[in-house]
Order: sequence, then C-alpha cells, then structure tokens
Amino acid sequence: MRWIVVFAAAGLLAGCATNRPAGLSSQSLAGTWRCGPIAIPDPNYDLVVSTETINRADGRYTSLTTSVITPHGKSPVVIQDRASGTWLLEGDILVSKIEEVKFLSSSDSWISNERGQKVQDDMLKKKSVYRSRILKFTGRTLRIVPVEPTYKEAEVESLCKRV
Repeated sequence: MRWIVVFAAAGLLAGCATNRPAGLSSQSLAGTWRCGPIAIPDPNYDLVVSTETINRADGRYTSLTTSVITPHGKSPVVIQDRASGTWLLEGDILVSKIEEVKFLSSSDSWISNERGQKVQDDMLKKKSVYRSRILKFTGRTLRIVPVEPTYKEAEVESLCKRV
C-alpha cells in the first residue's frame, strides 16, 4: 500500500503565488484550523484524511492528522500522527516545513508504532516542505489545494474551518 497518508493532509496546509485573497495575512491564519475530511482517490483503497492544525503567531505549528484507509472489501484502518514545524505565507501560498512527525496510533495491530514511525521518518526524508494555494479566505474558512504534491492523487481541494 502506498503511504501518502502521513503527509497528504500536511501537504494540504502548505505552496508559490501571486494573488492574495482579501483579508489574508499571516496574522489572519494564526489559530486553530480543522481541514477535511477529504477523500483522496486511489484504485486500491479509499483514503479519507482530516487534520487539525494550530498555527501560532510566531510561525510555528502543530497538527494532528487522522487518516482512514479502507482497502476494497476490507475493514478500515485508522491512523493518527502529530507533526510540528514552521509555517509562513508567501502571497497566496501557505508554506509548511515539517521538522518532526510522531506516529501516534493505528487500529491495525500489524502497523506497530515502530513500523508507523519508520514510514513517517522515511516520508520526512523524501519531502519536508509542502505548499498549498489558498483559493478562498473568509476569515472563518479557507479553501486550499496542494501545489506540487508528492503524489498527483493528493492534489485535492480541501475546506478548512477555524475552530
């Protein structure tokens, strides 16, 4: 199974841009944002990802990602991880740099904490900076889409709401 789970949502909160929506600023993005759930298409399984991210005014963030993977004809597997790092706004692009990811849990006992953490560590070595274009900003909601995601399937628009 491909593991786009770990960073798909984090990639949704991350991008290079020109047109900044009205009212959008670094200060306006500080706070807690809940994104998703979003369905990421894959021919082998259904993947639904939700994140809750806390953007601090000092440019640091933490996020909790919950991924539900349902292989066709099988029971769903729920995976959670926590990431932290830095964020900044470049035009209409939200850039997130992941510095650390901690695998928290899996509902499938085959995916031990050790296995899950290894997947996280391997993904972080491959890519640590994610960019997302902010399509719309209302102050209470964000519509975003990843810019150059690791996997083309992860280029899915997401709605985020301020908590």
